[in-house]
Amino acid sequence: MADSIDTSANTELVASVTRQLRNGEEAAVSAAVSALHPVDAARLVARLEEADRLALLEILNRETAADIVEQLTERDKARVVGALEPEVASGIVREMASDEAADVLGDLPQAKTDAILATWSPRQAAKARRLIAFAEDSAGGLMATEFVALRESLTVRQALRSLRTQLRRLKEGSAAYVYTVDRTGALTGVLQLRDLVTRRPEQPLADLKLSQVQFVHHSASKEEVARRFHRHRYLALPVVDDQQRLLGVITADSLVDLTREIATEEMLKMQGLDTDETRALPVLKIVRRRITWLSLNIVLNLIAASVIAFYTDTLKAVIALAVFLPIISDMSGVSGMQAVAVSIRDLALNRTSPQELWRVIGKEARIGFINGLVLGAEIGLVSYLWKGLPWLGVVVAVSLWLNTIISVCMGSGLPLLIKRFNLDPAIASGPILTTITDLMGFLIVLSLATRLLPHLI
Repeated sequence: MADSIDTSANTELVASVTRQLRNGEEAAVSAAVSALHPVDAARLVARLEEADRLALLEILNRETAADIVEQLTERDKARVVGALEPEVASGIVREMASDEAADVLGDLPQAKTDAILATWSPRQAAKARRLIAFAEDSAGGLMATEFVALRESLTVRQALRSLRTQLRRLKEGSAAYVYTVDRTGALTGVLQLRDLVTRRPEQPLADLKLSQVQFVHHSASKEEVARRFHRHRYLALPVVDDQQRLLGVITADSLVDLTREIATEEMLKMQGLDTDETRALPVLKIVRRRITWLSLNIVLNLIAASVIAFYTDTLKAVIALAVFLPIISDMSGVSGMQAVAVSIRDLALNRTSPQELWRVIGKEARIGFINGLVLGAEIGLVSYLWKGLPWLGVVVAVSLWLNTIISVCMGSGLPLLIKRFNLDPAIASGPILTTITDLMGFLIVLSLATRLLPHLI
């Protein structure tokens, strides 16, 4: 495996590959790119100009090109493959893992997909179309069809012969388990390879299989798939249909990508961004997507700012409070967003449910009490040392303490409450929490300062 390349080397390599491609030095380019790790090669391909990128993929052997394309982003996979001639694209997609191939074909225009599949055998094309038909975010859309299945009626000797044949057509590492099926193809169990090589050749597989095998229906959501993996620590999870027939397998490697995808989606939703937004999109399209969310935040911030307008006289009398208002609001907001993140993660992994609302809030209230006490004392001491007013330190300290408690309680409870109404907690939790944190922070500081105004001037 070639060493990973750093950014400066990558820049030099892009220039070198571009120059060689344009000079017709195909053999040198192919050798240099093939020596790279697929991840580094994918970074290189993504940085090439369109014409150079297509030229490079055309001269690489199809297996190497497939490994590189698999490392590209979802959007880039479809864009790159879609720009290739159908014959070239066909050879590359055919070498990809079945789940990756289905994702790419599903993202292409229908005419391009049909043109690629027209070059495949009817059996291969039908298999690909079945995979494409599954919802992208379902277990069926995540599964690969590379797996090893043996009829439970086989003997150990027959099974080993069949196993060798099946393994020859699979990519390395794509067979974590060996599954047993009945004559209809229904999943009946899982085998340990150790048993296959240590048991008597005449022993039937039905006597060796472990019948307690976990599986998911093809319609299961990607969140349910992630929960199953995290709960049981499998290397692979079989996917079945309504008759429990084995359709495919989701591997642990896919789980890494799936977990990253779920986390990225949640993060983008909390920022009001579409999950498919990239800087490759046209400027006006990005503006249209973002402006609605930003406009909503103007309204919410005006609500919070109205509290400041109500206490203008207090702010005029104690102008130092204006310095601490954003600090208290921001510190409390950070604490609240930490609680939001934990609640959303626990909901996604099924570690908690909306029915546990008060237990979750109670736990976070204790955390907020302690954190708020420490943070309040720190900022209160700073304000006292700055202005020499003990009561200013008290107002600032108590305000941050109380607002932190409120913020973490809201941050932990909001996702559960929103989930109870079958809404997406990631979308609504952020703006609601920000508004409440700002509003309550301003209200606590200014109302407390108003009561203690004689001690502050």
